Amino acid sequence: MIHIEKPENNVQEIFEDCISNFRDEDYKSRLQRALPFIESESYNYDTIASSNSLFTMVSSTNVNGIVSVDEMEKLYDRKLVKKGQPGRKHYEKIKLSAKYNVCPLCDHRTVTTLDHILPKSLYPTFAVTPFNLVPACGDCNKIKSTYASTSSDDEVVHPYYDDISNEKFLFASLIEDRGNPSFTFYIKTSSPESTIERRLKKHLELLELNELYVANAARKLASINYRLSKLFQNGGKQSVHEHLKEEYDSNFQCNKNSWETAMYEIIYNNDWFCDGGFKLTS
Repeated sequence: MIHIEKPENNVQEIFEDCISNFRDEDYKSRLQRALPFIESESYNYDTIASSNSLFTMVSSTNVNGIVSVDEMEKLYDRKLVKKGQPGRKHYEKIKLSAKYNVCPLCDHRTVTTLDHILPKSLYPTFAVTPFNLVPACGDCNKIKSTYASTSSDDEVVHPYYDDISNEKFLFASLIEDRGNPSFTFYIKTSSPESTIERRLKKHLELLELNELYVANAARKLASINYRLSKLFQNGGKQSVHEHLKEEYDSNFQCNKNSWETAMYEIIYNNDWFCDGGFKLTS
């Protein structure tokens, strides 16, 4: 759930590079005839995505009756993704746009691929449209698969068009279990819920991020337990509280909506946790 800048790659340049070494003249000719339509629709994509209305895009089995889904998927797989092909430089450039090489969809795993926000099997027109290609980890790409929204409320968060960096949405709950404290993560919503809140809830659910963050938090808690025990031994719960508050402040400044920020916020504010509740049963 990290915002990144939209690609500067031009869809015409990407497309022309991808088809530049095609030997099948009929296939290449039809792709060239489809390009003006792809350019026009890519411009519409940018406009519609800016208003969180991608759900209004109509799926299709072809590109303007000229090129099939299979042919557009072949273009993407063999000419944009495949190493050594003329389109690969564009693929790499978009992949590298992710900050710290971290997947903007889950904000945790390493980027290994590009994800089609609108699946190429349903929206072949955008198979190589840069605005539709987002750097992602393999897990998010696989889980999301061919998901397509049906309303503005169930659209996944789009890293190019949605920026939630200035407001906190992700929170954690602490389960006070002596010897085995744990967490759950959720999107805190207002009343009535806003569209972005509903979309974030769908994003968290669809990509199974609560499960991912719960596992990460458990591992983090295990890794800091020794440090917390030393602090508690020397200065009691106040020392633990102060240390956790510093960790929260540091993570908050980096990313208000990371699972680390949510975790540290709930534990530094919890007297039970700071007063020895953090201790794990070995």
